[in-house]
Amino acid sequence: MSASSPTFDVRAYVREPVDLRPDQLDLEAMANLPALVAGAVGHLWSVERTILDLMRDLLVTPTHAEARVTAFLGTWAYEQFWITESLAAVLRLGEEPTDPPDSGLGALRRIWDERVRPTVDAVRTNLLGSDVVAAHMVTGWLNTAVVALAYERLGAIAPRLRPLTAAVAPIKSRHLAFYEDEARARLSGSAGALRLARRTVTRWQWPGVRYCGHDAAAGPVRTLLADPAARPGVRAVDAGVAALTGLGDTAPLRVALGGFVKRSPVGGTARASTRVQ
Repeated sequence: MSASSPTFDVRAYVREPVDLRPDQLDLEAMANLPALVAGAVGHLWSVERTILDLMRDLLVTPTHAEARVTAFLGTWAYEQFWITESLAAVLRLGEEPTDPPDSGLGALRRIWDERVRPTVDAVRTNLLGSDVVAAHMVTGWLNTAVVALAYERLGAIAPRLRPLTAAVAPIKSRHLAFYEDEARARLSGSAGALRLARRTVTRWQWPGVRYCGHDAAAGPVRTLLADPAARPGVRAVDAGVAALTGLGDTAPLRVALGGFVKRSPVGGTARASTRVQ
């Protein structure tokens, strides 16, 4: 174990899960959303489901043997499930939510992930040992921070959804507190864990695009984060990662957002309007 110990009270967290159920929301007030807003909600629904699927991947790595982490993830999955159900309920006011179709490369990745990757990851991560847990905690923090920022932006552009986004915020805040606490404890005094976490951060991608590709998610991402008002939040996420890993010259969120920028034939960038009426 690392030189310091985590302090997050996992027992208290497990005893008091927060289930944001659809019947707690005034769904009628959220009907008839503008298309751009509905698209952003649909993207968040898909991303939350994608992040929930990560639990399957963790169960074949040394992370599954960590009692604190597995206890947290059990309650985390429960809370994640109800967040996705609430998002789905909002979307069903218009139509049934569906994941974006796989791109050609995404279809191949899905086959690899379902048939080969679990075995490969089990062997690779078990060779790496407990250092991989730190990398998982940093990735968990980064994914959660990005999604929390997306909810904050959703509430800003769509006031009718603020009861939903305000209810999600404290749930994400507890998740962030756990990941940060665990990451700091596991990275402290472990050069191997720090190297692996840094490498993981530099390879991080926006959640939810592995199968559908950037084109399918570009519209919702620009709706949420292309506005200059989002820049302080983006900088804060990157600063948080830098504080955890010491990678001050790395900006994973800004780099990932670059994947959604359309390039013009002459090498410039095409800007998209994200203002929602």
